[in-house]
Amino acid sequence: MKRIDFLRDVSELFSFKTISDEQGHDFVVWKSSALNQILGVTDKTEFEAVENHVHLLDNIKKHEISSLIEIGKSLGEALLASLVMVYPEKHFFVFASITLGDSFIIRFHQKWESEAPYFDIENLQCNDKEYVITLFA
Repeated sequence: MKRIDFLRDVSELFSFKTISDEQGHDFVVWKSSALNQILGVTDKTEFEAVENHVHLLDNIKKHEISSLIEIGKSLGEALLASLVMVYPEKHFFVFASITLGDSFIIRFHQKWESEAPYFDIENLQCNDKEYVITLFA
């Protein structure tokens, strides 16, 4: 990947758009999303969390975990601050997950009434193979 392409990909983490469904729910997605219309969503949390996830790195090595935890916290905080700045009337969850041998993923979704967060934050078990950073506002 070229250097400019990498920086462009990172900067796209902080650009959003809103798309409404047929019931009038406003979904927040990354501006780069190809979606322009949403139909038949029954689980709003799952829809946003799946649509709004990006693999930042794959094939995570053990020696990278501690650095990625710090990077995940920083990126997550910046993403959450951007979401709150653009949509001050909404509440969001941001997750950065790091899985040894797999991926470093960042995702977000709104806090939808009567729906649980994408990850079970009350019973989240982090260990030396998987770590999930949870932020919300």
